[in-house]
Amino acid sequence: MIATPAHEIPLDIRRKAVAVHEAGHALVALLHKRDVTGAALHPPHGLSGETRFAGAGELVLDLNARADRHFIEDAIVILLAGQIAEAHYWKQLAPLYIPRIDSHRTDDAEIHALRSHFALGPEQQAMFMGYCTDKASRIVLHPNAQAAIAEIATTLVDTLSIGRAALDEILARHEVAEGRLKFARHPWERRV
Repeated sequence: MIATPAHEIPLDIRRKAVAVHEAGHALVALLHKRDVTGAALHPPHGLSGETRFAGAGELVLDLNARADRHFIEDAIVILLAGQIAEAHYWKQLAPLYIPRIDSHRTDDAEIHALRSHFALGPEQQAMFMGYCTDKASRIVLHPNAQAAIAEIATTLVDTLSIGRAALDEILARHEVAEGRLKFARHPWERRV
């Protein structure tokens, strides 16, 4: 299959992909109790975006502390959530477009930096990343989460930004909350 050049994909479809990506990050970050202040698409066309966090300064983490290890794991899941949400969006449009997705470079670099703290061997690293991808996928692809992501993305496309209060309202409306989305445990969780 040949990738569709970006200039052949309508601007509104590309903007929606970015909005879905940021909606995935925001939704999963909120479920992981991160202090999300909102999300935005960058003007003028909204072809890049960001999920905003309060006090997003530098952290000092102790890898001997279980809570800090979980913080890093959750950060990786949050980063993967944007990619998974966007990939799902493009999958639905596959009969029309096969884009070469270039929006993941920053996320991938952050994931690599976070993952390197664990100093895992290749087999453990593959299992860990499989676990993180599975965890993000189970959240993002849940029907309630998909409905919330669609609404968040629509707001982002229409207004280029969404604040925390609106995010909280959307998650509540679609019953996306900690403890409401139940899943079977992944083998990695059983090891820890």
